[in-house]
Amino acid sequence: MTRRNEPLESLLGPLEQDVMEVVWRLGDATVRDVHGQLAAERSIAYTTVMTTMARLATKGLLQRDTAGLAHRYRPAVSRERYASATVSDVLSWLLDRYPEPAAAYLAEVVDDVDGVNLEELRAAVQRRRSAER
Repeated sequence: MTRRNEPLESLLGPLEQDVMEVVWRLGDATVRDVHGQLAAERSIAYTTVMTTMARLATKGLLQRDTAGLAHRYRPAVSRERYASATVSDVLSWLLDRYPEPAAAYLAEVVDDVDGVNLEELRAAVQRRRSAER
């Protein structure tokens, strides 16, 4: 995944997210496959799906195979890797630019996530502050 100056630019829009969800689920898909899945839930033009998938390929999130008659697309990154990289980029950006409100928010919402409790988070913040001095 390419890294951009502003991580908010790398966030997927609602349609891009829906397209990626379908491709992640199918693993390998044509525009027709994705359009069929999305059209079952809402009215959407085939060309809109085609343009969105081409843009996702340009962004490096989809790999396009042009060998056959119909272009086939595969995820270039896993859903988990995309989610992890996006969360990391956005949180790092927020903590770098707005450290106090971002840290306060995290402290407010973090109770016990995968064994990380608030005291461990406070200790990690204190260690980082000490290292910066």
